[in-house]
Amino acid sequence: MAFTEEEEGKLRAIIAIYDGQAPSLSDDVAARCPALFAAWDGNGHSYDDGERVSHEGVLYVCLQAHTSQPDWSPTAAPSLWAKVVDYASGGDDPSGIPEWVKPDNENPYPKGAVVRHNGKVWESLVDNNVWEPGAQGTETVWREISEV
Repeated sequence: MAFTEEEEGKLRAIIAIYDGQAPSLSDDVAARCPALFAAWDGNGHSYDDGERVSHEGVLYVCLQAHTSQPDWSPTAAPSLWAKVVDYASGGDDPSGIPEWVKPDNENPYPKGAVVRHNGKVWESLVDNNVWEPGAQGTETVWREISEV
């Protein structure tokens, strides 16, 4: 598809706006559009704590400042990178409530996150929640909202 010069100009302007706004996007929005972020570069690129990159179609956040090397990709170096998880999206579920997925220590559920698990809907009562909803001893970190 060929664009007119005017259409190309508008497209460049839209891309510039999105590029400028990408760093300030919340995790739930940013996780849905990893293409707005630069691809991970393993060739001596200097990364800052909190910087986001796309890698293999997934958005990651840098956990500690470092200079990259080829074997420190986001999928290979969990001490350096954490997947940005969209806890607000329900994915393909029409209810809008995502299925609980066991998080890593780098991307726990925040307080207020709502998930489905074992036929029930749960709300996280604490930040940094890595526990399984409904498991013994988790009454103070998850609250059952309803049955699905």
